[in-house]
Amino acid sequence: MSSNLQTKERLDAWFDGSAICVIAVGSHGDPLDLTDHEVESFIQELQKCLKESQELKNQLH
Repeated sequence: MSSNLQTKERLDAWFDGSAICVIAVGSHGDPLDLTDHEVESFIQELQKCLKESQELKNQLH
């Protein structure tokens, strides 16, 4: 997600076709501490996933 995060830290969100998946784990298994910019970027990624999920639901109805 962000180049500021260490290699072993994971911050990601995706839509897998049936659910929005989120992972946010630090290099030692702790929750991540994020800067304002990282949070804003992550919110944008979550909004993208939400849009994909809603579009799929609309197609099914």
